[in-house]
Amino acid sequence: MSHAAPDPRRVLTTGRAMMALAAIGMLASTLVAYPLAERFSLGMQIAGHLALPVSAAFFKLGYVVRLAAHHALGNLQAG
Repeated sequence: MSHAAPDPRRVLTTGRAMMALAAIGMLASTLVAYPLAERFSLGMQIAGHLALPVSAAFFKLGYVVRLAAHHALGNLQAG
C-alpha cells in the first residue's frame, strides 16, 4: 500500500497558517498575562501564561513545516 506525497504548496500554506495563528495566540496570551492582566480574572491570567509557551511551540512547528515544504519545492535558500 503506497501513499501519495502531500502537495508541497499545500504544506507550505499550512505551515504559514500555523505560524500566523500561533503568532496571534502569542500576542493574545501576552496581552492577557502581562499588560492587560488587571482586566482579567486570575484563571484567565493563568491560562494566558500557560498558552504562551504552547503557542510558541506551535509557531516553531509551523516554521519547520514551512522549511520542509520549501525543501520539497527545491528552494534550499529559504530560511
